[in-house]
Amino acid sequence: MNASRPNMRMLLIVGLIVIVGALFIIPRLGSGVAGDQSGGVQDTNPVLPTLDRSGNTGSSGTTNTSNVQLGPVVAAASVDRDGCPVDATNTFEPVEQVYIVAENSYVPAGTSVFVRLYQNGQPIEDAPEITADQDYNNSCVNFVFEPETGARFEPGQYEAEFIVNGNPVNSVQFQIR
Repeated sequence: MNASRPNMRMLLIVGLIVIVGALFIIPRLGSGVAGDQSGGVQDTNPVLPTLDRSGNTGSSGTTNTSNVQLGPVVAAASVDRDGCPVDATNTFEPVEQVYIVAENSYVPAGTSVFVRLYQNGQPIEDAPEITADQDYNNSCVNFVFEPETGARFEPGQYEAEFIVNGNPVNSVQFQIR
């Protein structure tokens, strides 16, 4: 029996190390990584959490959109460091990322936002929903859609629609050649 006691202690120690390691690693898995192409409300103030395409901050549970003021919605090939559009366009190649940006927007704390992508009038993908952790004024709200690794967007007509607190608000149309 004494020979199995050290093995039992070693097993417990290894188990504790695994559990503690998991507590530090698992929360980081959904928080985005270098090269992450996520959506967010961006301002010179602290920004919303950066999300990867599988992330989700949840919903605020409200349906009021009267205080939200989304600016003009554009499609762009890239965004600057503040999340505002660079190279706004309505035509993309099948392998390009497509940024959907609402410029100069006011988003109060607790507002949940995501973008729904349509192809030829049919919904095909929802970006991860984000929730404003504070009021964002004169900010760019951006989301990105990109083809899966090794895949391409199908050519056709697309529309990207902002959904704010569960309600469709503004949209932009673009084409994939």
